[in-house]
Amino acid sequence: MRHPLTLMTDEVPALRLEPGRSCLILQDVHNPFGDEVDGWLARTADEKVLRREFDEYFAVLKVIAPNYMRLADACRHAGIAVAYVSLGMPLNAHRSAFQEALGWIWEVDGPEWGFPAAWSPTDRDHVFVKQGWGALTSDGFSGFLRERGIESAIIAGTLYDYGIRQTCYELTDRGIGNLVATDAVVALTQDGQTHTAGNIAHGLTKLRSTAEIVDLLDVMSDAGHVLV
Repeated sequence: MRHPLTLMTDEVPALRLEPGRSCLILQDVHNPFGDEVDGWLARTADEKVLRREFDEYFAVLKVIAPNYMRLADACRHAGIAVAYVSLGMPLNAHRSAFQEALGWIWEVDGPEWGFPAAWSPTDRDHVFVKQGWGALTSDGFSGFLRERGIESAIIAGTLYDYGIRQTCYELTDRGIGNLVATDAVVALTQDGQTHTAGNIAHGLTKLRSTAEIVDLLDVMSDAGHVLV
């Protein structure tokens, strides 16, 4: 698969991970996309007799899901804030045009909301609701980045080829470096996984495995910061 635009860009500059200036974004790991049995995507696919269309997605999700907590635990231990940013309907909010178009209306206090027990947020984590593909469609999360002066973000989660890709672009547009955990993201198809990885690895976006990121966080803990 060819990615000609990346041949015309400069080398991705060094990304700095530092407590207080970096965060982990766990995007769309809530029940609608993260629960392979009772979640909205799984149930809807079964109802429409389309489950085979999502076999690749759920197969990869099962493999990579343990890395969500591995990353979250490593970040918490290293003093990196953990932010869950998930598509849904905030309390007392109006539906966005995006939600109206797709019909994806999951209220935060409704039965569709919540997180699989294996990687639920802790009391130390931050939980934000977004009403579009990208994480920065959440006013609360945008304020979080601004107030904390976040300069870099590690990203993991679902819908790599849609929401996570959009988040990378939004962060880049704000000058925030982003580091995608390649074995902690899942696209809807394997082709989508490969294409997205090749297409976003330029500008301010870098790709590393979970093991590499955990090792980097260990170095950061000793040195105070680390360059990727």
